[in-house]
Amino acid sequence: MQRERLPKGSLDVIGLLEEKGALTQKEIIDSLKQTKPRAVRYTVRQLLDRAVLVNRANFEDMRSSLIGINPEMDITVQDLITKQKTTQVVTA
Repeated sequence: MQRERLPKGSLDVIGLLEEKGALTQKEIIDSLKQTKPRAVRYTVRQLLDRAVLVNRANFEDMRSSLIGINPEMDITVQDLITKQKTTQVVTA
């Protein structure tokens, strides 16, 4: 059985969304300036595919969508963060 690993920037993206709420992809990239935009887009796409994050309509600007943490996955998100941190500590 293959372990599911989250991309490296997952904790940064999830932490940012927990702190600020739903943001557009551009706002996420702008907030994480130390990370390359391509890496942030990849991380967001992977988290959306795994249903950790969800897309919602942005009624202020319909050209973009808001990305937020899936409320149904709240407990699982905490588990993922804990598992990710423990794996980083063990591998470091």
